[in-house]
Amino acid sequence: MSPERFLVDTTVWVKYLRGLDASLKGRISSLVLEERVFTSEIIIMEILRGSKFDKEYNMLYQDFLALPQLAIDHDVWEMAWKTAYELRKIGVNIPMVDIIISAVAMHYKCILMHSDKHFNLIAKHTGLKAMEVIEA
Repeated sequence: MSPERFLVDTTVWVKYLRGLDASLKGRISSLVLEERVFTSEIIIMEILRGSKFDKEYNMLYQDFLALPQLAIDHDVWEMAWKTAYELRKIGVNIPMVDIIISAVAMHYKCILMHSDKHFNLIAKHTGLKAMEVIEA
């Protein structure tokens, strides 16, 4: 059995980059070194959008492009569309970006590491495997 793969959501990357939680920093760093952390274009966009200076943008750009990326292809879009529809049908309204990120994780069979209550809701009603990161 191959080791579990992790799609790390923006909410966890923000905590990691702030460096306030040494345990989280060590955990993510280990998973990166083991090549078990993945990202996607939409997560990179959220991270880069938060840059305050060119130097920070360029550093983050290089760091995140070095991670293996999970493409948002037509199959991922199909899963996102269906998930959004099914959740909305039962009265669960989730932001579109979170639906897309969860569809990436489900399509590529990754555990979504997050700090966002929306992903717990998605996991409750779908096949999303989610791991919530709680503040230390």
